[in-house]
Amino acid sequence: MFHRHSATFNWPALVSILLLSLTLGGCSLFQTNNQESEQALYEQASGHLENRNYTLAIDTLEQLESRFPFGRYAKQLQLDLMYARYMSNDHAQALLDADRFTRLNPDHPNVDYAWYLRGMSYYKLYEQNAGITGRGDLALRSQAQGESAFEALGQFLQRFPTSEYREDATDTMIILKDALARHELIVADYYMRRDAWVAAAERAQVVRQHYPGVSAQGDALVVLIESYNQLGLPEDRALALEALQRDYPGHATLASGDYESPFLQQDRWWLKILTLGFFS
Repeated sequence: MFHRHSATFNWPALVSILLLSLTLGGCSLFQTNNQESEQALYEQASGHLENRNYTLAIDTLEQLESRFPFGRYAKQLQLDLMYARYMSNDHAQALLDADRFTRLNPDHPNVDYAWYLRGMSYYKLYEQNAGITGRGDLALRSQAQGESAFEALGQFLQRFPTSEYREDATDTMIILKDALARHELIVADYYMRRDAWVAAAERAQVVRQHYPGVSAQGDALVVLIESYNQLGLPEDRALALEALQRDYPGHATLASGDYESPFLQQDRWWLKILTLGFFS
């Protein structure tokens, strides 16, 4: 005897399957939309960078970073942000961005650029520290900032000797070295105004020992010659004069063929030294 089997549906299971299908489909759609949105934002930011509209580029990149902190453009947008901030003269923030990137991404293929921009941001901050007048010689600005820039660029060159940014970093270091050397002579002049000849000689020796090849080397020898003369050290004075005649025969103090002291009038200290680079 056969019994007819009447099929019974497991309605809860069926509903669960339908909900799961809808959820998976929705997630897939949501993920696709997210990817398209992320790409669109990044392309928009890239367009602003190409057009040198750094304010809009920063705004768009910050939106992208906020919405997709772990997205496929996460690392690149950090590099783009520091570049945009650097180009918009926000060097303090660019420095912070570059410093963070170098610490967190030491093996990134473009980490050399972050190191380079870190050093250049230090340099720009040094350059911007123009004092009350807002302009003038780099040698008159904060020596500490200049030294920080010099050290940061030196670290970059040491880490990445074959980087494409090496030449620009080297040129900037030459400018910095010259400015830092002349700053030492400005301080030496300050001491000479006060008859502090030992301190003046020490500053000139810093230039001689730590900044070879700079234009201020000849002027440093003049400071030494005058300092040793005032201190009653004829042998040291003779050695400094010999170095000046040998290495800088075209120096202004040797124009007549013999060394002529640049001292003019005891009561006019600002005219005592004619040949220092910062007075030219």
